[in-house]
Amino acid sequence: MSRINRKREIIDPGKVYSGFKTLSVHELSEYGSTALHFKHIATGLDLFHLHNDDRENLFAFIFRTPPNDDTGVAHILEHSVLCGSERFPVKDPFVLLLKGSLHTFLNAFTFPDKTVYPASSMVEKDFYNLMLVYGDAVFSHCSSGRY
Repeated sequence: MSRINRKREIIDPGKVYSGFKTLSVHELSEYGSTALHFKHIATGLDLFHLHNDDRENLFAFIFRTPPNDDTGVAHILEHSVLCGSERFPVKDPFVLLLKGSLHTFLNAFTFPDKTVYPASSMVEKDFYNLMLVYGDAVFSHCSSGRY
């Protein structure tokens, strides 16, 4: 199944976009959406995209964090990750986003087997800014104690 993206390109399984290989494209007619599954060729990262006409833009970085014990390390790390990053070396960028972003949702959750960092905004520029800050926090967080 194919899907046309914003640039009017047809997205077919097997095609590669910016280093992501399209694994599947499924119409979800009951939701007025198309589900797309991509895999980053270099890292193996899975990317799931739900395309529809909703004005809300949501992303979530999701990591498997199965515990080795009951010390709550994953929850401690969830909070630590959101305390500055290489690109945004401030003590608490999460609080700054809460105050200054046009977000419609901004949070982080620790589940028994995974940690989720979701955010959303109806303003496209704000959405991409949230993704940039969250992405830098989860992939380039400051754990060096510079603050």
